[in-house]
Amino acid sequence: MLRARVELIRPAPVETPDEWAARNRAYPETAGIPGPRNPCLTNFMVPFGRKIHARAHKRVVAVTCAQTGKTDTLLDVIGSRLDQRPAPIIYVGPSFDFVSDQSEPRLVDLFEQSETLAAKIAPGSRMKKTVKWVAGVKIRLGSASSSSSLKSDSAAIGIADEVDELMANIRGQGDPIGLLEARGETYADFVLAAISTPSQGLVQTEIDEVNGLEMWAVGDQEVIQSPIWRLWQQGTRHHFAWPCPDCGEYFVPMFKHLWWPKDSTPAQARREARLCCPACGVLIDEGPNGETKKAMVAAGVRVAPGQSIEDAKADRNEPDNETWSCWSSGLCSPFKTRGDRAADYLGALATGDPSKIQTILNSRFGECYSIVQDSEKSDESDIRARALPYQAGDVPAEAVRLIMGVDVQKFSMLYTIRAYGARGTSWLVRAGQLYGSTDQEAIWDDLSDIILTPIAGMMIQRVGIDSGFRPNKVDGANEHKVYEFCRRYDWLCIPCKGKDVAPTPYRVSKIEVKPDGQKVKYSIGLAWLSSDFFKSLVYSKIRTPIGANGAFYVHENPPEDYCKQLVSEVRTVVDGKPKWVQRYKDNHYLDAEAICEAMAWSLNVQHLPGMGGHDDDADDDEVRPVAVAVRQRDDAPDHERPAAPAGRGRSGSSVRERMMQRAMRRNL
Repeated sequence: MLRARVELIRPAPVETPDEWAARNRAYPETAGIPGPRNPCLTNFMVPFGRKIHARAHKRVVAVTCAQTGKTDTLLDVIGSRLDQRPAPIIYVGPSFDFVSDQSEPRLVDLFEQSETLAAKIAPGSRMKKTVKWVAGVKIRLGSASSSSSLKSDSAAIGIADEVDELMANIRGQGDPIGLLEARGETYADFVLAAISTPSQGLVQTEIDEVNGLEMWAVGDQEVIQSPIWRLWQQGTRHHFAWPCPDCGEYFVPMFKHLWWPKDSTPAQARREARLCCPACGVLIDEGPNGETKKAMVAAGVRVAPGQSIEDAKADRNEPDNETWSCWSSGLCSPFKTRGDRAADYLGALATGDPSKIQTILNSRFGECYSIVQDSEKSDESDIRARALPYQAGDVPAEAVRLIMGVDVQKFSMLYTIRAYGARGTSWLVRAGQLYGSTDQEAIWDDLSDIILTPIAGMMIQRVGIDSGFRPNKVDGANEHKVYEFCRRYDWLCIPCKGKDVAPTPYRVSKIEVKPDGQKVKYSIGLAWLSSDFFKSLVYSKIRTPIGANGAFYVHENPPEDYCKQLVSEVRTVVDGKPKWVQRYKDNHYLDAEAICEAMAWSLNVQHLPGMGGHDDDADDDEVRPVAVAVRQRDDAPDHERPAAPAGRGRSGSSVRERMMQRAMRRNL
């Protein structure tokens, strides 16, 4: 008893969690690696534990994969805090079974491994499955299935384990991160520690200008489903980088750097997989008994965007942020070889099951998963590559129809106007945005001015207006305004609603509409559009070779947000059904272009014969050189207007073209 009392009052030396663990913890003979704990085996996890211990940040966030020592690092943090500066701790797991079957037994093992902690444990009557007393303070084990366990006790440290599963299981009972942080309001140095493997999210990489490393870029919070990745993005965004043993250059290991022979079986990949250095291209082997990888891990460093490798080694120029966050690749794990990782991935890939592939990328590599593959993505450069030498507002001479698509929001409208010619070839004439409440008349008057004003002597022939924006929601606009406007211009405008899956691409049905504040109903035609068909059609035209019939063009200075929004979604197929995955929050111009294509399709633009002197008997797939001649601008002064060429009438079009246009109007 005297020895126990001495241990309770004897001050423990001040040590970081990894130092404390190396001195106090040991694994039994039944463990995979028995003997004293060696935190440096997973060197990339050491800074995570030290940042929690330092209490200099409000949040400490780690994104990693399975089998990287994350649970042992959390136990190091708990043990060192209870032994050196006892304070209440709350640990939260995704479910009660997770906490009782996995977390609690390992916590008990921690107490048995450390003699100093074992001497500070309260008598058995106070020790319960979800509540432990050590050195006079409480450790509570809670789960996402019980929000009450997150609302009862104060704590100096709040630990959220497997955050992505935690957030999925909270079932509308509140944000577990917020509930945990509320438990620390009475502690000035409270720290929230959050760690997890990620889940879904379409994320990109970028080259940092300071250190030259390829790092994860900050993605749109609304298109990243993984809660831990969103937390990580809000922080310092440290990456674990290590040096190439051949060239010495540091790089951040990612799944893309894993190499295996082409057409390998999982068994072959397990034997022959290597890591490819992005700097010199050498294929890096793990070495005898993994010695090469161990040396790379030992020389690794946590580096943040905007921080040089030298600064990272010296802990200089750290980002100023209340959240310290870090990411490390599963390729760094000392417990699994690169061959194991490659074999796991190829095995999942062979099943064709997206859920199995996701499990591998999340739990084996620590990366977000997206059902969209890199080869299927387009970016803004693909749109700018379609630019031709004409100005916004110009109409190419080969165009015979002007069509407009309008995407309606609560406080604005985004629109595109496209000119269509032979076989559905199209040119962007204008892309813009009108501002104002769509509940008021002013913005609709502005839209009237646009659709009724000639452009280069041509009138817009059809306008499709989205009427499916956020229906029946408090923050949604009044869709009846769309119907009233289309009724006023019923020969020109048609309201549209998109459906994810539709039996036909384009179908018009009559609906009964009641104007706001009135009892009398009226009928109006509503176009039901297949969103999948017409978005796919837009992307198909973007991929059509320049110069070929049906190609998609933009003017020489397309707006930046137009280019970005046009590639904001990517199509994939899940369980045999099309699914459009958002890469960016805003996709309004893509919706407007899809509406344009739907209106053009309803007018059979894909059947327009060749114009502008092309041989109508030529192969439709023939790729011709692109030359742009534009129609006369309406706003050009009289002295700048060129004389009509010989053989053309006052309209500037040839007799042959006018005859063909009249024939098309009769047919359509």
